[in-house]
Amino acid sequence: MDPTLIAVLDECRKRLGVRMVANSGYRCPVYNSSPSIGSSSGSYHPKHMAADVTFARRGLRDRLNILRLFVELENIGRAYGGLGIGLYPSFIHVDSRTFGFGSVEAVRPARWSTFNWPRLV
Repeated sequence: MDPTLIAVLDECRKRLGVRMVANSGYRCPVYNSSPSIGSSSGSYHPKHMAADVTFARRGLRDRLNILRLFVELENIGRAYGGLGIGLYPSFIHVDSRTFGFGSVEAVRPARWSTFNWPRLV
């Protein structure tokens, strides 16, 4: 794994004060391209530059805490010139596309979401 990405995740863990787990880190290209994964062809998982992270305690995986994790990673990412961050209902995808050891092209930070937002009333 990209050592700077690990440093970002460790900093996030320290700021939040709780244990976190990586649901997915490195993926071999064959597994990453399988339909069940639904990954893009430009995925950073096969480049050792991405992880899908969440809280170790399942009870913390609610919408508010996942959003807090997103905000914390966003804040930390600014110190590195940005991250790729994907918001999902129970985890966050984070990648080091802008600064990782495999990053040679000029890549901008990216954001995306499959988060099911509550309706505003």
